[in-house]
Order: sequence, then C-alpha cells, then structure tokens
Amino acid sequence: MEEKDVILENENDEQVLDFDKYDVILKDVNKVYPNGFHAVYDFNIEIEKGEFIVLAGPSGCGKSTTLRMVAGLEEISSGDLYINGKRVNDMAPKDRDIAMVFQNYALYAHMTVYHNMAFSLTIRKVDPVEIHQRVMKAAEILGLVPYLNRKPKELSGGQRQRVACGRAIVRDPVVFLLDEPLSNLDAKLRGTMRKELMLLHDRLNSTFLYVTHDQIEALTLASRIVVMNEGYVQQIASPKEMFDNPENLFVAGFIGTPPMNFANGLISTDGKYFEHISGCKLKLTKAQMELLKDYAGKKVIMASRSEYIAIDDASLKENPDSTFDLEVDYTEFLGAYTLIYGFYGGENVIAKVYARKPLGDVKSIKACYDMNKIHFFDVETTNRIR
Repeated sequence: MEEKDVILENENDEQVLDFDKYDVILKDVNKVYPNGFHAVYDFNIEIEKGEFIVLAGPSGCGKSTTLRMVAGLEEISSGDLYINGKRVNDMAPKDRDIAMVFQNYALYAHMTVYHNMAFSLTIRKVDPVEIHQRVMKAAEILGLVPYLNRKPKELSGGQRQRVACGRAIVRDPVVFLLDEPLSNLDAKLRGTMRKELMLLHDRLNSTFLYVTHDQIEALTLASRIVVMNEGYVQQIASPKEMFDNPENLFVAGFIGTPPMNFANGLISTDGKYFEHISGCKLKLTKAQMELLKDYAGKKVIMASRSEYIAIDDASLKENPDSTFDLEVDYTEFLGAYTLIYGFYGGENVIAKVYARKPLGDVKSIKACYDMNKIHFFDVETTNRIR
C-alpha cells in the first residue's frame, strides 16, 4: 500500500485520510515521560496545506511539547504523526521536511546574516548557486538585503527574528514550526512582527504551526486555534468561532481581552429567569428558555463578554429586564473606550463601555447585559450548554 493511501483504523470503522489535502496529521498522539508525567493526552488534528495553526495555552499546558514532537525533538510515546503523507514517528528531524524558528533566534554570532541563512544548505552540500538564489529570495521577502553582511550583534531584535525566519525559509520546508518567536520582543515590536508574519505566510502559502501563550497573537494570526490546558486539547476552532462560542469555561476565560465575566446562579423553576446569587433576576430570551428548559431549578454559570455590558441610557431602556447595579472599584479611560472594574453580588465584573469622557469618581452605576450575547455553562462539566 502506498503511503498516500494509508488507512488508519479506529474502534468503529476504517478512515482513509487524504494526504493530498493535509500537510500534518496527528492521530491519538501522547507524550509520557519516564517519570510517569503525562504531558500530552490523545492529541488529534488534521492540518490542511497552507493553514496557520496556533497552539495556545498557559505555561505547562503541553503546547511546546506537541511542537517538539512534530519537530522530532521529543519522542512520541504513542499515536501517529504524518508529515506530507509519511509516517515520521521514527524519522530523524533533518529528514522530516520541517524548519523551526526558536524563541531565542539561535543565530551564529560569528557569521554574517548571509551565512546564517545559508548555513543549513551549506552543510547539506547544496549547490552554491542554488544556495545564493535561495538566500537572496528569502532576504528580499524579509527586507534583509541591506543587512546581509552584518553580524547578529549589529541587528535589532526584530531584524534578528527575521533572520531566524529567513534561515527557515531557505530550506523550503513543507511545514514551518515557530516556538514563541515574538516573546523576547517589546510590545510595539511584537505588533509589527505579527503583521510581518501574516504577510510572510500569505507570500509563502506554506503551513505554519505556531506556539504562543499570548492569546492576542493567537486571535490575530491563526486560521485555526488549538487551546490546550494540562495536556488536553480544549477546543480547535477559527478565532471568530472560539471568541463567539467558547467550548468550556477554560476557553471562555483564556480567549479574549478582557476575559469573559462569570456569574453564578440558577435557572428559575419556571425556566424564565437567571437568578443571580445576589438575588437579582435577569429575564432569559425565548431561545435561552428553550436551551435551558432541562436546567430549571438547577445551578448554572452565566458568561458575558465585557463589551456586552452597557451603561448608556439607550441600552438600559432597551434591556429593562437585564439591568443590575454594578459596584465600581476603579475605571481605566483608554481613549476610544473605558474599562469599568467592579463587583456584582461579590463577583468580579469588567465592563467595556464606549464612553468618550471619563466617568469620574462613581461608586455604583446602573448597567445591563445584552442577553442575546450571553452564554451558559454547566456547573459540573464546565462545558457550554448548547
């Protein structure tokens, strides 16, 4: 059987994977260290050609371990990894047709930019003419032509990171692996480099697998985000889908700035209201009543994005059945909008309101939810109720 027609078996039936469509496939991949620590549990994903996949999550969640297994720097304990139609579990990193960009650039200090970019091709004994063509092409893409004769110490942080990307580009790999490449840069430069990475991906039309703990990078760069926590995949979705419809409480709290607000309470016995622990009742929409009909009299967690809490008169008039008194702790005026940090029934609340003037020293303010944008989560499973 040819590798392009590999069949993977599961408990129910046989599944034929289209290797002409996917550059990378991870099938039930696990990582268990000799001391028994289980770092990654049953990781499954099929990455299409040209996708920009971002692995996101807090430190220690397993995202870098997963990337290192794809790179061949960590051994896979169980499961299957396919790159460009080939099972590569036991294949050396140099034979996997991948290129990696590290967090600390890993440039050779004694070499020029040109020779840093050419080095991997030189040790493979690629023809010098081809090496020159590849380096010059990568340098033009990255705007590095004026710096080819400089050494790393003569470059800024952003320029060094571009050299690291260029060294990967010249290899012309099937997959680019990037391990938190922007974390050593200052905030302004990170924003610039995010744009450059997006443009680079568009120009190359290659598959990128990118690791970050920064959810802003995840939202702005990814075609799909993989959120991980404690070794488990929590959700795989497009940035918009993940922002609008988080799968569980962890994803809801991780994706978005500020994070989602959570409120504890129960659904009234008649199924028409969310009764907050403060005693305040919020009227459910008809769709929510139908969604939560099996939760009447039961505890749930209500979640709302900060931008779906309003304080203006028009919103308060439009949503009379979802108003509440927000105890104000402090406010941050950020020009286009104001963040209000406060409490509701003893629980933290952050409201993002589009007020063009500072609110002043207020202790309490009338606010309301846009109930059409509210999510509810099961207390026991922490999954979104849908």
